[in-house]
Order: sequence, then structure tokens, then C-alpha cells
Amino acid sequence: MSKETMSNLATPERSAATSKAGAQTSPAAQVTRGAEADQGRIATRAYELYEERGRQEGQAVEDWLNAERQLVGAADKL
Repeated sequence: MSKETMSNLATPERSAATSKAGAQTSPAAQVTRGAEADQGRIATRAYELYEERGRQEGQAVEDWLNAERQLVGAADKL
């Protein structure tokens, strides 16, 4: 075997998910980033709802659920 072949045998291959450049990511990482982005949009919309109600405390869960419904409903129409 050549020296190059030997070094390739000794060096584990990198998967696309762990490339140095990070250009490609694993499906799990993509889902995680997507979920984080969704939560960010929901949080933003929930805060907007809170402000629209005059910043009344005590309805954070309701605002979150309403924001979630609105955003999911909008996505379903696409």
C-alpha cells in the first residue's frame, strides 16, 4: 500500500454532518434550528398579543397558544 492509502485508512472519514466548514448539517440539527426559529416567531407573536391587550399580566400561556394557532394556521394556508 502507498503511504497515502495508509494515511486514509488511519484517518476516520468525516460525515457530511460534521464537516469542518459546517456547510452541511445533520437532519436533527436542521430540525432543532427550525424548532428554535419557530419558537422565536411564536414568542414574538405572543408578545405582540400581550401588547395588543394593553400589557395585562397573567395571560402568557393563552397568548402563547393563540400565537401558535395563528402561525400554524398561516402555515397551513401556504
